[in-house]
Amino acid sequence: MVIPGYYSKRFIEGAIDPLYAKAMVFENDGEFAAAVVCDTINLRRDDVLRIRRGICENCGISEKNISVSASHTHTGGPSWHWFEAGEHDPIYMNALINGAVSAATDAYNKRVSAKIGFGKTEVEGYSFIRRFFMKNGKVRTNPEAGDPNIIGPVGTPDNSFVVGKVTDENGKILAFISNYGVHLDMVGGNLACADYPGYMAKLISEKYGEDVESIFFTGPCGNTNHIAANHKVSVKSKFEEENPNLPPYVKTAHALFDALCELESKIELSDSIVPKVSREFLSAKLRMPTKEYVETANRFLQGENVKFEGYCMDHLGLMERRHIALATLAAFNNPVKMIDVEVMTLTLGDSAIVTWPAEVFVEYGKAVREKFSDKNIIIGELSNGTIACYLPTEDAIEQGGYEPTITGATTPEPKIGTDMVNATITLLENSGF
Repeated sequence: MVIPGYYSKRFIEGAIDPLYAKAMVFENDGEFAAAVVCDTINLRRDDVLRIRRGICENCGISEKNISVSASHTHTGGPSWHWFEAGEHDPIYMNALINGAVSAATDAYNKRVSAKIGFGKTEVEGYSFIRRFFMKNGKVRTNPEAGDPNIIGPVGTPDNSFVVGKVTDENGKILAFISNYGVHLDMVGGNLACADYPGYMAKLISEKYGEDVESIFFTGPCGNTNHIAANHKVSVKSKFEEENPNLPPYVKTAHALFDALCELESKIELSDSIVPKVSREFLSAKLRMPTKEYVETANRFLQGENVKFEGYCMDHLGLMERRHIALATLAAFNNPVKMIDVEVMTLTLGDSAIVTWPAEVFVEYGKAVREKFSDKNIIIGELSNGTIACYLPTEDAIEQGGYEPTITGATTPEPKIGTDMVNATITLLENSGF
């Protein structure tokens, strides 16, 4: 089957590690909430609704109290049709959806009296802004490492690492919930892999027990990756210093695992937290490509060797330009001009899980965390049905680079990012957060 994630099709030839659908169910005083995370690049809205419906039918949990997130691994199964570069395979999706429903049903049936608590720290040196100011006055995404034309990064990453710990009444650890924001694109190739969260889950099992689950939410990382194009990296884990030649996803997993181990003993647990779910639907206007981009797309697809000027995308190769051309025309011909955006919060005492439906720039996540600086906030992107690939800031639209280009048929205007942040803050405040 096809692995989506790049500009051309890759076919799965084997697996480095398993891909999972994981779920957790909360109950207190008759209040239920469920959260599902799948090791896949994206999830369509209709697939999310099927998962919610199945969980509701099996467990009676209200569909509005169920969040469903994608981890965004670039070495997952065919869950995403991305023009010629990806597929939404119905056989695979039936398996994924059934697995997600089964995971949540198992979690529901295995409920035990439990305690939960959260803590946070920062893990530096593993997430980097991938957009750079260049000497020619433009902004470029992912320039070559060490490019002498780089001036500096456009902003700073969010190094927040939030950890939740769940135990039974006797203190036995049942699960860890964690959240960090860097792209799950560290593996590549043609082998299925859950990337660094999957390896971190393996480390957790080895230390804390095979029955201890690790549920990871990918944080806002639309403008980050693991490559330090011109950043000075001075922070390394002890493990990395002793093992410098391991793959990036293994190094990142060990760094996060070390931080989790140090943090978990300090987390204060409570058995009286009532889960509270809130959500709001926002309307987002879709962006339309410029007349020049439409003309360029048509000319390119008719065989002319033309380039897409603007957005610093004139360096693209033939494969990338074909994808941009197909996306441009799909957006231009899309009769839908507005799209619904679901913002969802799950408050758990002084902590919260926030789910947003796009590859979100770190600036949006930092805005929410700064508002509630004394709280623990997990922000899971690509949740509850992906509205687009990237959700850049309005400044990024003006600056250019890869992320602000229209890469799909439903790319919302960036104003929705600010609306999403404001709605999230209001939902949390109204929940007594």
